[in-house]
Amino acid sequence: MRILALLLAATVTTAALNGCTDTEETAGTPVDRLAEAVAALPESIKQSGTLVVGTDPTFEPMTFKKGTAYAGLDVDLAEAIAGKLGLTTTWRTVSFGDLLDQVAGHEIDMSISSMFDRAERQKKADFVNYLNAGTSIVVPKGVGDIGGMPGLCGRRVAAQPDTVFVEMATAQKRDCGRKKLTVLESGSPSADVRDGKADAALNDFPIAALEVEKMRTIELSGPQIEAIPYGMGIAKDRRELTTAVQAALYALIKDGTYDALLAKWKVKEGALRTGAINGGA
Repeated sequence: MRILALLLAATVTTAALNGCTDTEETAGTPVDRLAEAVAALPESIKQSGTLVVGTDPTFEPMTFKKGTAYAGLDVDLAEAIAGKLGLTTTWRTVSFGDLLDQVAGHEIDMSISSMFDRAERQKKADFVNYLNAGTSIVVPKGVGDIGGMPGLCGRRVAAQPDTVFVEMATAQKRDCGRKKLTVLESGSPSADVRDGKADAALNDFPIAALEVEKMRTIELSGPQIEAIPYGMGIAKDRRELTTAVQAALYALIKDGTYDALLAKWKVKEGALRTGAINGGA
């Protein structure tokens, strides 16, 4: 009887192990996350077949206008993401400060406009991170390295309205004491430096680097400051769309399209392959 019991126990154990193996094999079957994400897209987007994308096209080489056409890395990337999801894109020009409100109100499906993913902005939208970019200081040619943010004290500093750069300049102003810093809100900060309207400007590195290349009387001052991820903004109550955009971005990273686009727009140093959601601080 003891031998029979042992044999039965062995049989049960073997069967259990075989059962685990079958389960593991089933679990090991590749899951098509992109197909799952497409299937879970909001019904309104499925029916229209269109992703409505908002941008402020004033941030070359990220997003700008060539005649009536939208261009730039942000544009190419958004269109590639839409393609992976089986969608076309409809572009809308939206002022930078209104983008997240339009996302939250479902007036646009997604924003992409060189927007830093920051904790304060995450209150309005979720962000799929796609590129790392630091802040650059632009100064007149020959000024050189002014020593980062403290070097702005005593200067007129231009920054685009509704951007983090206004916040950065304002925060630095409080630390300048008697050596006053004047914050100038401007739609063209680097041009203001070129034209003598400002002593320095703050902007994203990719944008500032291109502007310095175009405007020969200005230069970058010192290294980049505080690299932060850019994010594509999507309404917080449209999690399925956020997941779908993230899955499409992963697919573009995997097939090499992402790297090719970064190389095309000369921003390879900002490559960010995590595709994190709300990875900024």
